[in-house]
Amino acid sequence: MERCSYISFGVPGIVVALSLVFFGANYLPFLYQTLPMLVFAYLVLFLPQSVGAIRTSLLQVNPQLEESARSLGRNPWQALREVTLPLVRPGVISGAVLVFLTAIKELPATMLLAPIGFNTLATQIWQATENVDFADAAASSLAMLLVSMGSTLLVLSQENVKKEKVTPKAETQPKF
Repeated sequence: MERCSYISFGVPGIVVALSLVFFGANYLPFLYQTLPMLVFAYLVLFLPQSVGAIRTSLLQVNPQLEESARSLGRNPWQALREVTLPLVRPGVISGAVLVFLTAIKELPATMLLAPIGFNTLATQIWQATENVDFADAAASSLAMLLVSMGSTLLVLSQENVKKEKVTPKAETQPKF
């Protein structure tokens, strides 16, 4: 299942968008230019990024930790909640932020599939430059830059959290 999610990684957004426009217009006209169709396009385009980040995080968890929790009386759900999820949390957050950073700048799928009047920062920048309103485009670009910087700092802070969990603090030993 995980490998199937990687199939769409190399497909450009315009190809996914045009495919969904054709499918929606011909077979599901009630979904054409609706938010569910746009969310599905984002899912197809960005799922591989989140799966990759979560997979990497899961591969770093030692299975013996979960087995230890089970041997100490935890059921599988408790072991997942108390051991695995806290260890995987930085990877999940990083994957979510990575998808957010990629989705915030997605233009072709948003322009072709979004409902009429639905604006994102990317479409707002596009419309402003199309109307030669560079002041408005600059303001929207600055907003996108600030949101992207904040998200990037969040990812970097998760990296520091992961390092703190992995690197034990040195205990002070009494000198004799």
